[in-house]
Parts: sequence; structure tokens; C-alpha cells
Amino acid sequence: MRNLLILLISTVTFASTASSLLQIPAANVTLEHLDPTLPPALTTKTPPKCSVLVLHHVFANTAGEPPAVSNYTHPPECPFPWPRVVLELSISASDVQKDRIAAVWLDGAELLRTATPVPMAPGTFWTVQKDVTRYTALFRRLCGSSGIATTGIVSMMLENSNATLPGVFAANVTLHFYRGPLSGERFGYVVHPTAKDLYRRPADIILPVSQDDGECGAGFWFRVENDTDIPATAVAIPRNTQRAVLEIFASYHAHDESWYANPLRSAYDGGGSFTNGGFRQIYATVDGQFAGGHIPFPVIYPGSINPYFWSPVAAIGAFNLPTYDLDLTPFLSYLLDGQPHEIGLGVRDSQPYWLLAGNLHLWVDEWSDMVSAGVVEMRAPPLKVNRHAEWRNSDGGSEINAEGLVRFSGWVSSSEGNMTTTVRQKVKFRSQVEVQNRGAVSQVEMTNKERTSIAVLKNGQQTISRVQMFVEAPLQLQTSRVKAMGGALFEKARVSHQLQEVVNLNENGQALELSVLMDKQEAEGSLLKQDGQSQPVWGSGSSRSSYKYRDRNSCYLRTLTAVEGMVKADLMSASCASTEMAEA
Repeated sequence: MRNLLILLISTVTFASTASSLLQIPAANVTLEHLDPTLPPALTTKTPPKCSVLVLHHVFANTAGEPPAVSNYTHPPECPFPWPRVVLELSISASDVQKDRIAAVWLDGAELLRTATPVPMAPGTFWTVQKDVTRYTALFRRLCGSSGIATTGIVSMMLENSNATLPGVFAANVTLHFYRGPLSGERFGYVVHPTAKDLYRRPADIILPVSQDDGECGAGFWFRVENDTDIPATAVAIPRNTQRAVLEIFASYHAHDESWYANPLRSAYDGGGSFTNGGFRQIYATVDGQFAGGHIPFPVIYPGSINPYFWSPVAAIGAFNLPTYDLDLTPFLSYLLDGQPHEIGLGVRDSQPYWLLAGNLHLWVDEWSDMVSAGVVEMRAPPLKVNRHAEWRNSDGGSEINAEGLVRFSGWVSSSEGNMTTTVRQKVKFRSQVEVQNRGAVSQVEMTNKERTSIAVLKNGQQTISRVQMFVEAPLQLQTSRVKAMGGALFEKARVSHQLQEVVNLNENGQALELSVLMDKQEAEGSLLKQDGQSQPVWGSGSSRSSYKYRDRNSCYLRTLTAVEGMVKADLMSASCASTEMAEA
């Protein structure tokens, strides 16, 4: 029976290697790739006050080159304040190409990290929108304190090569500035619930934690090769800083591009450089002291597993890679002496290579030149990680379990009073990998749960605010491989992954906000590759995406079904009744 299956696959494939179950559009037909997430500005009544094209560039042979740069002067007809600022990245691909990682910076501060889809034919295009209101300090600085605008530098990195595949990427970066109320009764929320509560008022100052020579070198991001590689930036913060949040951007590449599916094997068991297991932790340090971390969400890149899964609907987080926030307010007592201090970024258990960068968001006391601060508690034992593996030749399995609890607490005395900020985070992680049938069949299951609480007490007694966040991110992946004639390889795969976030905000003892996000995708399909070739010659895939968001006043639901490269159903609703029915 197995020989018959191999013969049948070979006959179907090589009868017409140029054909595919994916319906490739004709040369004069365009294909839009979609990301079923919450739009950053749901409004038709209030258009942007102004929209500014800040960068246009065509990325052809740009591998190894510095970022594309453009001078940006803020238009005088669009003065501060802006209740909302939205960054829009529009890209079109001229032809077939691989997926790439790209980033956009303003004066060295990263605004967006994104992955391009896999263009399978000419006419592919897509748009990424991100609410960048939290970076208002960067834009406001360019307005000039005396009404005279100053010039900033917008940079974009997209390392592309058309030496093998002909596709080039044409990109436009636009900023939309909004004035006045953005919405009616329902759409008063921003794009990301966690960001909404940590950045409910944009910071006064933003300092990049990145490479100094990014415009002339290989971008502003740090390249992290292993878990002992902890690059750092020296920053000197104002002595009247009363709150600090570090935002970390991250993407993974080369040996770690599929870190979430890595088995745990030793060299004795026949393991290689990719087999150190599926556990990673992004973290930050302050002058070498651990200051908190997060287990990254496993974003599946458009070229990973099966590219036909993600055409034309992007995987969760692919178009707007998640950022990871750490409240560093308890550490301010170490930083308020007016001297430079090192903020470091690292990835535990990492392999070559990761690209990391950060933005340090600072809130200052406008009524004083200096505040005082102190430490209450710094309890950060390393995560307890248990590893177990059993292998016999290429078959076997491994399991990694990690859990931990950290607690940071510190006070700041300012014109607002004596405020104590306490950060508490609990993590529970599990990764299982099983391989059978001489390495031909594999199954991956991963679950990450994080609970974070940030409480602010005045004079050690009165609770001013409390943010509680719960994140759960399960992933299941099954793959099977069969050899076909001519050295080809037939692969079948199925994936299910999701991101659930629950955020609860209380101020002065009153429940102010409760938001729930559920983003889920399921995909399955198959492909065939020629021996030694990374690009499939045949493939198929289908996916179903469901994005649900609701808070006390608003709801948003979007479901997308794609089959063989075509969107078969796209349903969108702002009705809370529809959201409740979808949850039933």
C-alpha cells in the first residue's frame, strides 16, 4: 500500500510540475494578503487630520545594505495634540519571492517589526496598520518647542535578494494623525488591550535601546547569537522620571526560525544545532541585573511549515510582530543619578540568531526637577526548568517544563506623592515533541501561561491603580513526510494556534476596564518539494481564522476562511451579540 501511495504521488506531481492546487492569479490579477486583527482606527466620521508619506523605497538587492532612509519634517498644518496616530505600511511585490523580515524606525526608535508574506505571483500586495499613539513623544519632538519644526530620520530595513527569485518589494510608509473624537459610542478602544492599559497616557520621553549606527550599518536592531550574548545600550534618564516601561521588539532567524518545534536532543543522541528544545525567554537587564522577561509568542512566519497555509491570510502576529513590555519603575532608584546606565537585552537558550531592540518609555514629573526613589523588594529567582528526553536513533520524544514567579517593588516620591509600584509575574510553560516512523512523523504541543499584576499604592496604603493581565498561547503542530520518486518529498501538516489575552484595569478601587482578546487559527494542507530545493513545486492549504475582541463598551469579530489561495468567507461584525454567538 505504501509503494502504491508513493507511485500515485509521483505520477500526479511530475505530470505537470508547474501546476499547483493553489490557484495562482493571472498576470493582470492582484492578490491582497490579509491580517484579521482589530483595526487601529474604526471610524468613518472622523478622517485623519493629515496623512504624511514619510518613506517610499523599492527593495531589490538590499541584502547586507544599510536601511533605506528618508528625512521627515512634521507638517505645520497638523500640530499637536493628536488623540491617535496610525502608521500604515503598504507593500506590493513585483513577482515571486521569499518571506522577509522588515522594520521601521524613527530616529532609531523602532515603530514596527513585520514579516512579508510569500508572494507566489506578480500582483501580491498587503497593508499593515499599527496604532503608534504610544510614540507621540517622538512625533511631538519634531514639531519643535517654538513652533519651528525639526527634521527626523525615518528608516526601513528589508533585506531582499532577487538573484534567485525575481520579486522586488515596493514599500510606502505613511503616518495618519487624528484630531478630535475618533468615534461614536462604540469604537473607543485601541488596537492592543495590553498596550492600552500600560500606555494609557503616552510617555513624555522615549529612548531607543538599540544600535547607535543603525542608519549606516545593519539596522538598529541587536543581533543575538546565543544565550550568553547580551547587548546593551547606555542610557541616562532625567532625574525627575517617575515611571518607566521597556518595550522589546524581537524576531528569530536561521537556526531558531522554528524554535517552538525544536526537539531536545544531546549530541550523543544524534542531535544537532537545532535540537536544544522549544523553550526561549526574552529578558532585560539593568546594569547586569535581571529586570524581567517574557516567553515569546510563537509567530509562524509566512514561509514556515507550509506557505500555502498563509496565502492570503497571515498567521497570528506575522504582519505586526508582538512586543514585550516590562515595567521598570521599581528599578528607578538605580537610574536617577543622572549617569549612564546599561539596559541589556537577551534570549535564554537562544541559537543563532535573534534580532532585538527596545524603546524605553519614560514619564516625568512636570512639577519638579528631581524625584527620589527606593527599592522595596527584588525577588527574581531563575525559572525552574525541567528537561527530559528519550531517543532511539531518529525516533523518540522530549519534554520541557518551566515555571517561575518574580516580584519587583519600588517607591518613587514626586509631586504626586509617594507611590509604590509592585510588579508580580507568574509563568508556566510546557513543550512536548514526539517523533515517530524513523523521523517521518512529528507532533509538537506547546503551552505558555503568564499572569502579570502591576499595582500602584499611594503612601503604601491606598491602591491608585492595578492592571492584571493573563496570557495563554497554545500551539499544536503535526507533520508527516513521505519520500516520492525522483528524490522528492511529500509533506502533510496541520497546525492550530491561538493567543488569548484578558486585561483587567482598576483605578481608585473602581473597575475601569475589562477586555478579552481571542485570536485563533487552524490550517492544514500538503506540499511537495524537489530534493535539495527549499521552494515547493506543488502545494495546497486551507485555513480558518477567528479574531474576537470585547471590552465593557465595544466588540469586534472577524472570521476568515481561505481555501487554495482564495478567500471563501470573510465575516466582520461590531455587534456584541455576534461575538457572544461566536463564543457559544
